[in-house]
Amino acid sequence: MSAVKGPAGLPESETVRNLERDVAAWYREPYGPVRVCDAAGLREVALEEFGPVSEPVPYQGRKGIITYWPVASSEQTVVCSSLRQWRLTLELDFDPAWVSFSANPVELRWRAGGRERRWRPDFVARTATGVREVLVLKPPAEASLPGARLQILQAVARAAGWRVRQVREPSGVRGRNLGWLAGYRFPAGEEKDSERALLEVFRVPAGLRAGVAASGLDELTGLDLVYRMLWQRRLLFDACQPLLPDAVAWAA
Repeated sequence: MSAVKGPAGLPESETVRNLERDVAAWYREPYGPVRVCDAAGLREVALEEFGPVSEPVPYQGRKGIITYWPVASSEQTVVCSSLRQWRLTLELDFDPAWVSFSANPVELRWRAGGRERRWRPDFVARTATGVREVLVLKPPAEASLPGARLQILQAVARAAGWRVRQVREPSGVRGRNLGWLAGYRFPAGEEKDSERALLEVFRVPAGLRAGVAASGLDELTGLDLVYRMLWQRRLLFDACQPLLPDAVAWAA
C-alpha cells in the first residue's frame, strides 16, 4: 500500500516542523557567487539588498517583460520579471512601511513526488521596524497560494525568522495613480522656496491646480512639484480617487 501524501507531496509522517530541513535556499550576494544553505541559514541574510539569483526571463510561450526599477529611496535597482511584480514594486517604493526590498532574491528547492521543485517567492522586504518579510503575489482569482508552496514557505519562514505576507498588486484607480506619481519620484533640483509656498497653501485641502495658482507658481512647474511632493508624502491625497489636476490634496 502506498504512503499517504501530505499537501507538499511528502509522507504524512514527515511533519510540517521538519519541512525546513528538506529545503535548500539559493541566493547570490551582490557581485558574489551563488550560495546555498538550509532554511535556518537564511537568518540575518539581507536578501532584500540582493539581486535575483539569476537574470529572469519571460515565461516560455508567454508574453513577458523584464523591468529594471531604480528605487526612489536608495541606490538599489529592483529587477522585476513580470508586470505584476512591477506593479507591486510601485507600492513598495511608495509606502514608507518598507525601507528595502528585492524581487526574487532567493530560490527554494525541495523534492516532492520524486521530483525536484523550484520556486522563487516574489519579494523579500525589510520593514521600517526591522522585520524581514517575504511577500508573495496571490494567483489571479485565487484567495491564497497553492497549499504545497504555502506550507513550504511557512516552514522556511519559521526557520529564517521571516514573516509571510500574501498580497495583490495595486490595481484600478490606485494602480494608475501610483504609476503616474512614480514618474515624479526623483528630486529635480533645489526647490525649497517653492515647496514652502505649496505647503503653506495646502495647509487647507485644495485642488491641485487651484493650490498651485494660489502659491504664485507657474502652473506646469507647480504641478510637477506637487506630484513630487505627493510621492514623497509631504502632501497627501485620496489614492482611491483619480489623480486629476483638480484632485484634492493637503499638507501632511
